[in-house]
Amino acid sequence: MTSDSKKELGVGIFFLALSVAYMLGTLNISTFTPFGNRGLDSRSVPQLIGFLVFVLSSVHVIQVLLQVKKSKKNSVEPVAGNKDQVCDTDEVICIESPKGSIIARIDTVVPLKLILSLLYLVIYVAAYQGIGFIISSTFFLMAESFLLVKREERKRWTVFIILFSIGASVFIYFIFTKYLSLFLPSGILG
Repeated sequence: MTSDSKKELGVGIFFLALSVAYMLGTLNISTFTPFGNRGLDSRSVPQLIGFLVFVLSSVHVIQVLLQVKKSKKNSVEPVAGNKDQVCDTDEVICIESPKGSIIARIDTVVPLKLILSLLYLVIYVAAYQGIGFIISSTFFLMAESFLLVKREERKRWTVFIILFSIGASVFIYFIFTKYLSLFLPSGILG
């Protein structure tokens, strides 16, 4: 199994576990039915999101496992005489084993962008009630977008990212509060 496959499998398993924890957390949501007895309440949308994340992460894990099984034919094995090299089964191509600092090796297993995304998510959840949905969501979307856009393209996308983050946060806030009658924290704006 290659390091990319391990990363993809790790991401899939992480989101699978996260979706299970999220769906268990939705059971604690108090039920509020703004539309009467039509089957839609304050718990149904979060449960639907948790279920969709569960299904998508399950599909992702299955795809990675099938891809690994398919690539077993072209598996990489270490050369018997040299432990510092990794070669294909026919020993046509050999490469050096990865070396470097602990941080470089950790980055090959857990990408730095994943760690920063989780840190941004923790900050977002912590700031959500205090400063409100619009401001916290705007800064979260901007931080994630700048993290995911390639460094050399950030300058070109800066204006779009800022406008999109503000617009999406305000749009979602008004959809949820005005049309779905679900309350989001207004924070310091409210």
